[in-house]
Amino acid sequence: MSFYWRAEVEANDDGRLLREVLRGRLGISRRMLHDLKYAGRIALNGQEVTVRARVKKGDIIELHLQETDNDRVQPEPLPLSIVYEDDDLLVVNKQAGMIVHPVPPEPNGTLANAIAWYWAEKGENRPIRIVTRLDRDTSGLVLVAKHALAQHLYTTRPELIDKYYLALVEGAPAPPEGLIDVPIAINPANPVTRMLDPQGRAAQTYYRVTKQLSTISLVQAQLLTGRTHQIRLHLSALGHPIVGDKQYGSSSSLISRQSLHCAGLRLTHLRTQQEFCLHAPLPEDMQAAISQARAL
Repeated sequence: MSFYWRAEVEANDDGRLLREVLRGRLGISRRMLHDLKYAGRIALNGQEVTVRARVKKGDIIELHLQETDNDRVQPEPLPLSIVYEDDDLLVVNKQAGMIVHPVPPEPNGTLANAIAWYWAEKGENRPIRIVTRLDRDTSGLVLVAKHALAQHLYTTRPELIDKYYLALVEGAPAPPEGLIDVPIAINPANPVTRMLDPQGRAAQTYYRVTKQLSTISLVQAQLLTGRTHQIRLHLSALGHPIVGDKQYGSSSSLISRQSLHCAGLRLTHLRTQQEFCLHAPLPEDMQAAISQARAL
C-alpha cells in the first residue's frame, strides 16, 4: 500500500525550499523528511528532487510514500463498527471488553486483529497503526492511521485531535463544571495503576455534568493532557469515581465495567486542514445503567 499527495505551489510559497513547504502544508518533521529519502519519493513537476530544491508559484509537488505490509497482526473475523474511513484515516467504535493491541498473554481477539481482517478482506495489507488507544473496558472512538505520515502527524501534533468522553459517576460533582489539575504518577505498589502525586506528570481534565440522577451523574470529560487512566483517577480524586470502576473506588453494581465512553472526536484533516467531528452514541450497557438509576 502507498500514500500519494499532490499540490500546487501557491504564491506565498514562491522561492521557498521544498522542505519548508512540506513542513508548512503537511506538518512533516525533520525526522519524517529524512525517512522519506528511504521510504518514499518526492517529485517537482514530474522530476525526482531532494527537499533542498526551491519551488516557484505553479510548481506541482508530488509525494509518494511506500508502505510495508502487515506481518505482525493475525487477521481475525471479529465485529468491527466503522464510523469513518478515507484514504488516510479509519475511525472505529470499539466495544468494551476488547483490548486494542495483541500482547503476549492475548495475541488474538483484539481490535488490531479485527482491523487486519477488515483490510485483508478489501485486499489491503498494511501495518496496523492505532493512534488513539482506549483501556480494555473503555468503549468508543479509536483513530487508526492508514500510513506512516498520518501516524506521525497525529501522534506528534496533539492540536490536530480533540476527544471528549462520557462517564457515569457516583453522586453529584460540585461544582457541576470545572478543571481538575492534579499531577499523576505510576503507582509503585502496582505499576499497572496510577496515583496522584505532586511530583508526577502534569495532568488536566475539564469536566461538566450533563445529567444528574438520584445516585449517579452523566459527566462529559475532556483531556487537556493524555495520561494513562487520567479521567478515571481525576474523577475519583474529585470524590465521584466512575460507576463500575472498582480499581479507583467505585462501589456501584449498576454496570460490570467502568462506564467510560469516548463519544466524540474532532480532527483536523491532514490533506484539507479542515476540521470535522465524529460521534459514537452511548453504548447499551451505559444506557441501561442510567435507566436503572432512574428507577431507584
